[in-house]
Amino acid sequence: MSLTLAAIFDELELPRSGVLYVQSSTDWLQKAGFSAGETLTALFDWTSAGTLVMPVYPFRTTHLEYLSSSPRFDVRKSAVAIGLIPEVFRRTEGVRRSLDPDFSIAALGADSADIVRTDPDDDDPFGGTSVYARLIQRGAMMVGLGVSLNTNSFIHAIDSRLSAHYPRPAYDGRFPVEVVDEHGAVSTVWRRALQPDFQRFTQPSAVVAAAAGSPIFASRVIGGVNFFRCDLSRWSSWCEAHGRAAADANEWPCWLSRLGENKPA
Repeated sequence: MSLTLAAIFDELELPRSGVLYVQSSTDWLQKAGFSAGETLTALFDWTSAGTLVMPVYPFRTTHLEYLSSSPRFDVRKSAVAIGLIPEVFRRTEGVRRSLDPDFSIAALGADSADIVRTDPDDDDPFGGTSVYARLIQRGAMMVGLGVSLNTNSFIHAIDSRLSAHYPRPAYDGRFPVEVVDEHGAVSTVWRRALQPDFQRFTQPSAVVAAAAGSPIFASRVIGGVNFFRCDLSRWSSWCEAHGRAAADANEWPCWLSRLGENKPA
């Protein structure tokens, strides 16, 4: 009998209640024998008693390039630029989308309205009131389906907390973005831009290696395709403690070690 996604979810010990934040690659899932439709159906079934969350970013460039382009973000119409599965999810009946004009998320389930809530006065996309910081506080489980262990935007929430202790800050510049809400009302929000190097050279997989053997992670490789889960609450605590210790030693944390090798011009 062929392996099912439900069996993989069970092996990874994914909770059926609570919050699952899912990152996926349709192309790689197909290599493992799972279609986009099959994956979404399995996820809907698994999270029927919880809340399913996905990133639904409208850009694939660096954050700075995107914000510099004077974008207009329409929560109803702006397409997802990071894959088929999140785009289909965004269009699914009952799904809510956050008003973040850059690192937007979508959610389906009992807690979706609160999860997608945004603070228009906070210009830090990963700051203390951001959807990412609040997902960590909620004890969400991050799930990777066919994606690299380096696919992890939550690392920037740690960078936001520790930026003042880094050899150089994580953000560079502040930009206005026009946002259209679900009622068609238009407003302008301000966003601080991640320095491009903090996207290009970050390696969240270094945390997996450094915390090997801990209960933070579980993974399975099927036909060369990655399936993993990460306990974000434990992961966040580990990353912050490690990052502060590295800062005290005047070093970069492990996931940003390449920044020391690639100094800006």
